[in-house]
Amino acid sequence: MHGVLGRILVACVLLIAGHSAWAEPVPSCRLDQPGAQVAASITRLAIQGYARLGHPLPFQQVIANPDHQTSTPQALRIYVIKDGSVDAVGADGCLTGTMALTVGEELDPISVRGGCIAAAGRMEIRCSSQAVQMFGKQGTRPGLANPALLYVLAHELGHLLQRRPGEYAGRVEPIELAQSQPAKLDILRESCEPGLTGAEEEADRLAVQVLAALVPEPPYRERLFSSKGSMLWAVDQLNMAAIQWRSATLEREFISQPTPHKSFVPTVFPTPAETIDTNAKTFVCEVLTGTTGVIHYPGRATTHPVLEVRMQRVAEVLRVLAAQSPGTGAEQEYQPISILQEQLSDILTFMYRETGVYLEAVQDAICSRVNSDDPLDHCSP
Repeated sequence: MHGVLGRILVACVLLIAGHSAWAEPVPSCRLDQPGAQVAASITRLAIQGYARLGHPLPFQQVIANPDHQTSTPQALRIYVIKDGSVDAVGADGCLTGTMALTVGEELDPISVRGGCIAAAGRMEIRCSSQAVQMFGKQGTRPGLANPALLYVLAHELGHLLQRRPGEYAGRVEPIELAQSQPAKLDILRESCEPGLTGAEEEADRLAVQVLAALVPEPPYRERLFSSKGSMLWAVDQLNMAAIQWRSATLEREFISQPTPHKSFVPTVFPTPAETIDTNAKTFVCEVLTGTTGVIHYPGRATTHPVLEVRMQRVAEVLRVLAAQSPGTGAEQEYQPISILQEQLSDILTFMYRETGVYLEAVQDAICSRVNSDDPLDHCSP
């Protein structure tokens, strides 16, 4: 009971914090102007991608960090906000010192959790400045953009198309083993309820379609590599940015990155069915019979698919496109590097996909066990 009440209280706190952030204007001192220009530019590209797919969005223009007093019909407003810990923000909402983020301290209500957040009723997207920097990181060569930021913003546009709020996030949830066995079983069964991630998965599906439409072209086409290598490189960039963001958010909000239970770490690709069943049994048994400590559960994504599953979907689409693309076209002086990159990226893309397949299979096996007549079957005493 305490575990359930705790989760409800946490959800209420986050909900209230999210609503208060939307309710009040963002002080100009917290706005990242260069980041907003980058985000607005990529959003315009994503809107073009949606139009190509037959999903026109109701925006005539995209405005970066507009004045809250300004009301422009048929305009999408994008705010890129400098995050700050509660103890680093003054009464005026401005950052008080050079250290905006304090390890272990909660973010203030104006800060953006989840990378970027869409508010359908306001036709507004708010992004963390740190997220825009991480997902948009590209290096010093001009004329290129990181497809990771396109993916994140296309995801948010998907929520606006759905007319519902959303955020780009994927979490690993802790299970306190000191809870009663029925309470822990409820947690595991709750993660198996269908439809909990439906809207997020639809937004992801749309975002992947936008990626597939735009990544073969500038500013995402990497000329150092062949057309095929460039597509595979896009998958690598997405994966690296997502992992970096997850690590950063966990460090700034939860001090350190939790390690998921060993059952969620595949060791061979593809993973045999008997190994999947064994790992699922091990996880369920250790959760239900354990009495101390915490087990981190990446499968318990009640509102967002886990990172690895998202990357699987991106990899599946872009890998097909890469296979259809010519392995030529790389700049001549970089041919040896291009060949090596193409070989390595193809292997990594296979691993991204198989990791996602494995996690979905393990989650299915976990759900079969926890919803069976005897979830503790064959658990050691």
